[in-house]
Amino acid sequence: MHTFRRLAAVAVGVACLAGCNTGADADHLTTAKASLAKGDLKDAVIHLKTVLQGNPDSGEARWMLGTALLRVGDAAGALVELSRARDLKFSEDLVVPSLAKAWMGAGQCKKVIESLGAMTLTDPLAASDLQASLAACHSAAGNTAGAWAAVDNALLLNPQNAKANLVKARLLAGRDASDEAQTLVARVLADDPNSHEALNLQGELLWLKKNDLDGALSAFRQALKLAPDFMPAHSSLMALLLERKDVEGFKAAVQALKKALPNRAETQFYEAQSAYIDRDFARAREAVQKLLLVTPDNPYVLQLAGAIELQMGAVSVAEARLIRALTVNPKLPLARRLLGEAQVRGGQPARALGTLQSLLDQPSPGADVLGLVAEAHLQAGDPARAEKYFTLAAKADPEDPKARMSLAVTQIARGNADAGFAQLEAFAAKDIANYADLALISARMQRGETDAALRAVDRLGEKMKASPLPHLLKARVLLARSDTSGARASFEQALAVDAAYVPALVGVATLDLAAGKPQVALARFESLLARDPKNLLALLAVAELKQRTNAKPEDIGKTLADAVRLHPTEPAPRLAQIDFLLSQRQSKDAIAAAQVAVAALPNDTQLLDGLGRAQLAAGETEQAVNTLRKVSAAQPLLAGPYLRLAHAMGAAKNPRGAEQSFRKALEVSPKLLDAQRGLIGLALSEKRSADALKVAAAVQKERPAEAVGYLLEGEIQARMRDWDAAAAAFRAALQRERTSTNALRLMSLYEAAARPADAQRTEAEWLKANPRDADFIFQLGTLALAKRDLAGAEQRFRKVHEMQPDNPSAPNNIAWLLLQQSKPGALPFAEKANQLLPDIPALIDTYAVALAADKQWAEAAKQAAKAVQAAPDVPAYRLGLAKYLIAAGNGAAAKPHLEALVALGAQYSGQTEAAALLKGL
Repeated sequence: MHTFRRLAAVAVGVACLAGCNTGADADHLTTAKASLAKGDLKDAVIHLKTVLQGNPDSGEARWMLGTALLRVGDAAGALVELSRARDLKFSEDLVVPSLAKAWMGAGQCKKVIESLGAMTLTDPLAASDLQASLAACHSAAGNTAGAWAAVDNALLLNPQNAKANLVKARLLAGRDASDEAQTLVARVLADDPNSHEALNLQGELLWLKKNDLDGALSAFRQALKLAPDFMPAHSSLMALLLERKDVEGFKAAVQALKKALPNRAETQFYEAQSAYIDRDFARAREAVQKLLLVTPDNPYVLQLAGAIELQMGAVSVAEARLIRALTVNPKLPLARRLLGEAQVRGGQPARALGTLQSLLDQPSPGADVLGLVAEAHLQAGDPARAEKYFTLAAKADPEDPKARMSLAVTQIARGNADAGFAQLEAFAAKDIANYADLALISARMQRGETDAALRAVDRLGEKMKASPLPHLLKARVLLARSDTSGARASFEQALAVDAAYVPALVGVATLDLAAGKPQVALARFESLLARDPKNLLALLAVAELKQRTNAKPEDIGKTLADAVRLHPTEPAPRLAQIDFLLSQRQSKDAIAAAQVAVAALPNDTQLLDGLGRAQLAAGETEQAVNTLRKVSAAQPLLAGPYLRLAHAMGAAKNPRGAEQSFRKALEVSPKLLDAQRGLIGLALSEKRSADALKVAAAVQKERPAEAVGYLLEGEIQARMRDWDAAAAAFRAALQRERTSTNALRLMSLYEAAARPADAQRTEAEWLKANPRDADFIFQLGTLALAKRDLAGAEQRFRKVHEMQPDNPSAPNNIAWLLLQQSKPGALPFAEKANQLLPDIPALIDTYAVALAADKQWAEAAKQAAKAVQAAPDVPAYRLGLAKYLIAAGNGAAAKPHLEALVALGAQYSGQTEAAALLKGL
């Protein structure tokens, strides 16, 4: 019945145009049909083009030609002919299914969904064919629900639709129902043993789900025997051969592809890949550059181009190619890893860490990723984290050569230092990639063995004479020895090798800042910008330095706007701009900037996340939820987006949605404390204490040696005012991690429970065991302040000052306490605090108050003016300045400050005093 209907539709389509075809045209059409039936596509195309020369409006000839071109792999040509056939009103039941396939062949699945998704065809077989194409397109776009709906529609119309059954098999495999998928493929092959598409899928399932590599190879080769021009089978075969490291087999497969499809772009791509494997990078680059002329935005071509440039040492070109690849398709792990490598080699460790973070967040990041992260941390001056990731790299893949080097780091961490260092030294002597040298330097630094670290750096310098990296690492080691002058000299040597080497610029600029020379630090980057106005890292560094030196917000904003304008395809400056606006509490402007950013780079999830954060800051909770939902959908394997979505749900008063998002985060990262804390907070807000305690118990089970689970339990029990249970939990936390923070938590609990004797006993026990724990004593001073025990607070801060004479907070607090108690001697302490940490408004204000207490009115006014300039929005500083000016006899200068305070109205609690002073002038 279905066959009859379809033939009838063809007859109607042909009859509509019968009067337009000459007898000769009809002969050519008849011959073309026969050729198509025999598979002689070349002959069919010749006859159909002959018809169209005499009768260009033959819809039937256009449709047949489009179908023939589609079968020879010319999707672009097929699109032209099929679109024309549709314009000529030829039967949509015949044209539309083929048009969908042509769009798919041209990589335009989105067009299929948007243009044909709602179309209804009269012929059930044609409608089923279209629904199968829609299912494949939805699946390719990651819309699993849409794919299932379309598959169900297709099979309802035609249960024997092979294409729909194969899409369903792929969907089942995606659900880990691989046995069902294989059964379905076997059923398709039983109906049609020569279905090359079914054989290809059978091969994929054998390979990816059963690890039957021989069976998969056999299936791919059988598919190609039946259809030598079937590109998916060629691609599957070559990918499998590469996985098996069968280089010769891969090269033979490339030659077979060249014979079958010599003019396809994919063929050129695999030729370039073959040249890359042969390390003939010049030939590979030539092939890829030709491909980029034809497909400039193909992410896989860009990825290969980036890999080639990286091998040829063109790091900046590689970075640009790989950034473009990820802009087009952010879900390319290889491109992301290669970009991270390019950024490490280019001396951009911070950017590399940002690039690699999403790979690091995966459940099992590879040894190569962990090794790169380790290198980046070492380059950034963090040897502790470097050692951590070198060790993780060793655990991830003990057979990898780099990981074997990292195993030596693991031995060192476990205390077997002699053997570990001996292995690393041996590796470093042979390692031309310098990975072992870097691991060795990291391990030596972590142990504080700076002499040995310097020797390792010097050996690396011999291998990398043209690189600034050894000089940078030497500077890091010298800084660890507190040799700032030597470190400065090494940073300068790195810059002599490469004046634009940003890590060295950051290092020497940090020394400038520490020396109280922020303008010198800023000038260094501005000098780089004078030579290279588009240098993105320098632009971002200048913006950051301007923020640290309290530059005008509009000046910082202009620098970031310039960075965005000069690098419109880079997400980093756009993110910095959004974050800066949020730091200025300009949430509406942040939303506007984020919207522009997302429009410019719609595939960048970081920018979409920035938009969600801006919406949340602006109180647009529903919009934030919608935005962050898209972010989590785009990154389903990352926990961070689910966490932010959960907080947005909470702000939107949707506790069930928040709980669901926290649990999603835990599915991705089962021991994620932030998500567990979130669940506890939700449970407590709804008075579900038992549920909160269950989460805390789970944390204790997952982390039996850590304090955190018991601290969470203690906080919950304290909330329930079960003081005994809370104290027991906090004591358990203190037993596991004997830190001053945990001791203070237990003390604070006893205070809250009105058990002062227990609090005093805990304090005495801790101080007996840790008599010089300055942090603990400082916090005791803070607790005494909270209880208005000024004398007790003073005593403790004085003790801290004796133990830590360079801690500016202690003398500042002593000065403030002496002033509060009307005791003499505050001025020297306030002056000391400002010497230790200049330009901090709160410390300057204490100094000004101390000067005023000593009746040094003019100097007090001078210092208060500095505090007002640094923090103009703090009314107390302005009121103090006005008082000192009046006391110094300069009421005229005080007047505008008092007027500004009066203008604040009722929102300022000191309104009455300010108005009285103004009236008295």
